[in-house]
Amino acid sequence: MNVKRLILGAVLAGFLLVSAGGGYVVHLFFQPMSRPGTTGEVRLFIPSGMTFSQVTQQLRQQQMLSHPRIYDWVARWLEAPKRIKAGEFLVSRDWTTWEVLGHLIRGKGIRHRVTIPEGLNFRQIAARLETKDFGETDTYLALMKDPALLARTGIAEAKTLEGFLYPETYFFSRVERPRQILAAMISQYRHTFTPELRARAEELGLSEYQALTLASIVEKETGMKEDRGKIAAVFHNRLRKRMLLGSDPTVIYGIAGFDGNLTRKHLRTPTPYNTYTRRGLPPTPICSPGKDSLHSALYPENVNYLYFVARGDGASVFSSTLKQHNKNVWYYQKVRKNRLRIQKEAQVQKAKLKRDS
Repeated sequence: MNVKRLILGAVLAGFLLVSAGGGYVVHLFFQPMSRPGTTGEVRLFIPSGMTFSQVTQQLRQQQMLSHPRIYDWVARWLEAPKRIKAGEFLVSRDWTTWEVLGHLIRGKGIRHRVTIPEGLNFRQIAARLETKDFGETDTYLALMKDPALLARTGIAEAKTLEGFLYPETYFFSRVERPRQILAAMISQYRHTFTPELRARAEELGLSEYQALTLASIVEKETGMKEDRGKIAAVFHNRLRKRMLLGSDPTVIYGIAGFDGNLTRKHLRTPTPYNTYTRRGLPPTPICSPGKDSLHSALYPENVNYLYFVARGDGASVFSSTLKQHNKNVWYYQKVRKNRLRIQKEAQVQKAKLKRDS
């Protein structure tokens, strides 16, 4: 490559020396690449596989090729056709040809931040990515059972990508395709679920996929970090005793077009995800669990609880007997009704004061 550059440099030097307007040509090398009278910045999109000719066409469309001959010489000198990186780039119209092509070669493109919270399912993650302009939801959904992406999980029994899109803050370029984005999230999951965690799952008699599925249920059952270990223990104890898991979030996951109102009919309707009617874990994870839920599923607290009920403030109350559980359910249903009654009375009073004022 150095020999080529020396030869090209010699040719360029000769060209400048013998040219009658050599001084003017040298001057052009250090002038802004854009056409005179244009200002501001230009955004360039260079997806993987784009040819240098296509990159050049983008620059031409953006009125960035005021001196095509100079551009060709600099591109050859820098070996730009072989060295330009894929990405999304912002270049100034004030930059010289050297600066623009050098920037594309260094590959320091624009990255956009997107945060995937714990507990979202595949469809919700896809919708979130669409709002950030990383592709359409339907494109992601079409990849949910893609064999090549499933192979990246390393889990032969995985049926879909549900659960494998690790919740994290990511930085993506807008030229990255949905397949690349999903692959990055799967890689982050693989990095998080360490060999130590896999060994721990085996100690508990679980496959990695079963551990991930259990962690996804724990994630959806509570947002309280201090309750996760106890909730995981409840499910471990129930599995050990061959009891129904009885998890509302699993039922909800199996309801197409769920409207937010879980009814008794829903709890009685058999689906693959209804853990009130089917023993054991559901067939797939129901969301993407975070690190805390993964850890809790594999290191549950050493308690004999079999039941828990939401307290209404985000926390849960646990019990070991059905009798105590029913008491807890009755009490917190009463508390919830009283809270709703008080809220309704407050709203009525507020409306009355507004009318009287």
